[in-house]
Amino acid sequence: MAAKSSKDIRNESRFMVLRTVFAQHTVTRAQISAETALSPATVTTLVGELVEEGVLREAGQVSSQGGRPTTLFQANPGRGALLAVDVAETYVRVDLFDVSLARLDQERMELAPGAQTIETVAEHIRGCVETLLHRHPELEGDVLGAGISLPGQVDPVRGVDVFAPNWDWHEVPLCAALEEAVPVPVRVDNPLMALATGELWFGAGRRFRQFVSVNLGTGVGAGIIVDGQLLRGRGNSAGEWGHTTLIWNGRTCSCGRSGCVEAYVGVEGIRATLAEIAPEHELLEVPHHRDFIERLMRAEVAGDAAAQRALLRTGDYLAAGIGNLVNLLNPEHVSVLGWITRYAGAELHDRVRERIAQECLPGPSSTLSIEFTEADGEGVSLGMAVLALEAFLERVGLPSPSSALTPAPPASGGGSAPGWAVPHGGLAARRR
Repeated sequence: MAAKSSKDIRNESRFMVLRTVFAQHTVTRAQISAETALSPATVTTLVGELVEEGVLREAGQVSSQGGRPTTLFQANPGRGALLAVDVAETYVRVDLFDVSLARLDQERMELAPGAQTIETVAEHIRGCVETLLHRHPELEGDVLGAGISLPGQVDPVRGVDVFAPNWDWHEVPLCAALEEAVPVPVRVDNPLMALATGELWFGAGRRFRQFVSVNLGTGVGAGIIVDGQLLRGRGNSAGEWGHTTLIWNGRTCSCGRSGCVEAYVGVEGIRATLAEIAPEHELLEVPHHRDFIERLMRAEVAGDAAAQRALLRTGDYLAAGIGNLVNLLNPEHVSVLGWITRYAGAELHDRVRERIAQECLPGPSSTLSIEFTEADGEGVSLGMAVLALEAFLERVGLPSPSSALTPAPPASGGGSAPGWAVPHGGLAARRR
C-alpha cells in the first residue's frame, strides 16, 4: 500500500471533521477533537476552512468553567442545495437536500418493466428535476451539484456504466446525456457505494469501523467499509456480492452466469423460488417488482403456505450469502438495507438471524451484529447527497472523500485514457 501524503492525511481529517459535525448536529471544537482523535490545532484549522466556505456555521456559544465561552458549530443549511438521484430498474427518484443534508422535497417516477437507454433515463431525470426545482424557485442558482446513482457497475472516474445486466448495458457513456439533463455539476456512482456512504455517515458508521451494507432489491449487492473507509476496489466494482456463486450450476442470473446470489435473493430470484414451490400460484403473474414483493409478504402474514415456504427458503439463501461475506471479511456488523426490507416480515428477518450462526465460522460470528433497516430507499438518496457534497467540496478546494476513486484499466479495444469524466463536476473537472 502506498504511503499517504500529507495532503491525503489532511483530506481524510477533513472528512472525519465533517462526518462528526453531521452526526452530532451541533458540536464544539473540543468535541470534534475527542471524537476524531485529531489535535485541537488541526480541528481549529479545518473547521475554519469549512466555515469560510460556508459549509459550516457558528451556532451560538456555551459557557465553560472558568474560561471564555465555547463556540458551537453545525452544518449550514443556507449554503445551498443538493440533488440526489436514485435510478433503479423500476423507478427514478430525485430528492432535494440542503447542505445540512436535511431533505426538502422529493419527486418520483415509476419505470415500465424492460430495458432503458441512457437517453430515456436522462429524460426521466430531467422531468423529475424540472418539476422539483419549479416548486422551489428560491433555489435558483443555489443548487451546488447532483449525485446520480445508476444500476450496475458504474465507473465514476470515466463516467461509464461498465455493466448493468438488467438493462444489457455494456460500457455505456453517461456524461453527455446526464450533463444535458441536469443543469448542475454531476457526480455518478452506483447504489452499493451510495448505500454504504449513507451508512458510513449516518448509520452503522457511527458505531462500527468494519461493516457491510447489504442491499436487497431488484438486484442485490454489498457495500464494504474497512477501517472507516468505503472499499471501492479497482474500477469501483467492489461489493458485487450479488454476482458471486451461491449454488454451483444453479439458476441463470441476469448477468449471464449461473447460481449467483442475486438469482436467489433478488426479486426475480424470490419469484423463481415461489414458482418452484407452487408453479400455479397467482402472484407469479404480478409483473411489477414492488407489487409482487408486497403482495407476497401479505400472503405470508395471511397464512399462505406457499408464500411462507418461499420466504423461509429465501431466508436460508440470504443467510448463506451473508455468511460468505462474514467469513471472508470478518465485519463487526451487517446492515441489511434496500426497499425489500420495508416489506419483508419478521419471519424473513428471524430466519436469517436463526441461520446466520450456522453459515459462519465461530470466530467471525461470535461478535457479529446484524440489523434490518426498513427505510424505503432513503439510504441511496442520502448517500448520493453526501457524494454530491463531497464533489462540491472537491471543486472548491476542500476535498473530504469518504473513499478514494481509482481509475479502472481502459476497456479492451481501445478507448480514451482514464480521466475525470463528468465535465460538469465528476470530482475534479473544475478544480479551483
